[in-house]
Amino acid sequence: MTDATTEATHSGGSAGAVPAEDPTAFGWLNTADHKRIGRLFIACSLLFALAGAIADLLVRFDLASSSDHTVLNADSFVQVFTFTRDALVFGMLIPLFLGIAIYVVPLQVGAPNIAFGRAAALSFWGWLVSAGVLVGAYIANGGPGGGFSDGVDLHLLALAGLVISLLTGAICVAVTTLTMRAPGMYMDRTPPFAWSALVTASMLVVSLGVVLGQIVILYIEHRYGPRFLGGNYGIWSRIDWMYRTPQLFIYVVPVLGVVAEIMLAAARRWVFEPLALYFTMGLVGLFGFGAWANFGITGEGDDIVDGLEGIVLVGLYAGALAGVSGLLALLGFTLWQSRNRPRPRSGAVSLTRPNTAVVAAFGAGTLIAVAALVGLIGAGVDWLQIAGRGVDGNAPLRFTTWVTGQQSLLIYGAGLLGGLAALHWWAPKIWGRRLSELAGFASLLAIGGGALLAWLGPTLSGVFTEQPQFVYGAPLLTTRYASQVDDSGAEGLSALGAVGVVIVLVGVALVVLNLLVSVAMRKGAATEADPWDGLTPEWLLPSPPPLGPAAALPELTSGTPLLDAELNGNGLDGTGAAAERDAEEVPA
Repeated sequence: MTDATTEATHSGGSAGAVPAEDPTAFGWLNTADHKRIGRLFIACSLLFALAGAIADLLVRFDLASSSDHTVLNADSFVQVFTFTRDALVFGMLIPLFLGIAIYVVPLQVGAPNIAFGRAAALSFWGWLVSAGVLVGAYIANGGPGGGFSDGVDLHLLALAGLVISLLTGAICVAVTTLTMRAPGMYMDRTPPFAWSALVTASMLVVSLGVVLGQIVILYIEHRYGPRFLGGNYGIWSRIDWMYRTPQLFIYVVPVLGVVAEIMLAAARRWVFEPLALYFTMGLVGLFGFGAWANFGITGEGDDIVDGLEGIVLVGLYAGALAGVSGLLALLGFTLWQSRNRPRPRSGAVSLTRPNTAVVAAFGAGTLIAVAALVGLIGAGVDWLQIAGRGVDGNAPLRFTTWVTGQQSLLIYGAGLLGGLAALHWWAPKIWGRRLSELAGFASLLAIGGGALLAWLGPTLSGVFTEQPQFVYGAPLLTTRYASQVDDSGAEGLSALGAVGVVIVLVGVALVVLNLLVSVAMRKGAATEADPWDGLTPEWLLPSPPPLGPAAALPELTSGTPLLDAELNGNGLDGTGAAAERDAEEVPA
């Protein structure tokens, strides 16, 4: 895309305007450049990953003992329990992939900058300030069920600030993908990660808009109203759907985009049907819409309502499983097609020479599929149990630590592994240096293995132990659960989950250490523009691209210009799909 084309495409629109960048350290405070904003989101979200994992560890240590609180007291248990969910979802999972999208998506679609650069900067600073206020509110005993009334108000305001900030960033990414693509790049030719970011941003606007309205109502009711919604004790039941499935599937759609990017680069081949690739990602986002599952409003516990929700839950999990399985099958078939394709050069990534990004991407995609399958089984069991309510007296799985297991699988497993894959894949483009492969594989094993243990412990406990119904559905009714369980095996299973979180915490610490050594201390190997033999347009640019507007790109007619050049042998002017069809006639 030439400078003239860029100017003509974006003339008169503030979305493409880029203020001059201050190269000094002060420039990080007033930046409107998507590359700096993305780096800020990534760095701070990893710190929240550490904080959230530590808080989760404290909760699980307490659940591993039925005698008394081992770390926390009766008041702090609920506060740390809810803070864990806030930190891992709004502090780590969403902003991590939002930061990667803010950095990468404009480069992938040939945009000079993120749409509404100042709004994107406001998104980060608003998120950071709100996160700090949220931590302060929890310290002041102001979370859900907190004893300090003004602190509860502060918690609701901070949560609203987080939602507004993340929505602002998501809108910037969506507008960039929809309106600032290079001439010739149509929506059905966008790179997979850009498409996954658009799907997630669209669903966040729909779902987080709902929770924002709920937070406003809760704030007014708590501060000025007659407390008809339960006051501080009614907050959690109206917002907890944000932290569990099916809503969690929306947050991990970008992971599927990362998986597709890396696997297609390893195959050195484009999918035979791009629309199927985009459709399966959209299907996961659509069936992940969880705003309807607000049990504080829908009347949880009523047989008729539960029966209808059971049907819908089974359908949503089945749809999400179909989307994930379809995407993985499509990528697997593409890899199988390329099994005899010669590698263009020794540095190119492939399944025969897997690096951290390839293995982590494979693991993340697999865990999303497992989470969808396990969720479908659990929803089916709950649905069948409704018909026999009163026979065994067991709580539905969605009200036990089964939910904590699902969260661990998607947040620790798919989320962190997908983030690890993305950071190793785009580290040369973001920072100009490769991350250590030794530290990368160590963190991969720690995060993957720890996530499985963190999932297995609470999941088995939810299935095989007699848990009271308010363990997860209404944790404010009790600060203990192990003492309510007749089966002593619950302690051991909770301890197993705690060990898993410890291992995950070690893995996240290794990721942070790897970034500090390889990037901050500049020990990582400096790279060329395209160290992996990537396919998508960002690999045409220097690593890292200079501050300010992106360098001029040629006119793009597909999301895989480097693959087009390799297959056509005559520049960057062919569509990836057409080039692939032509290549079918040429022996490998």
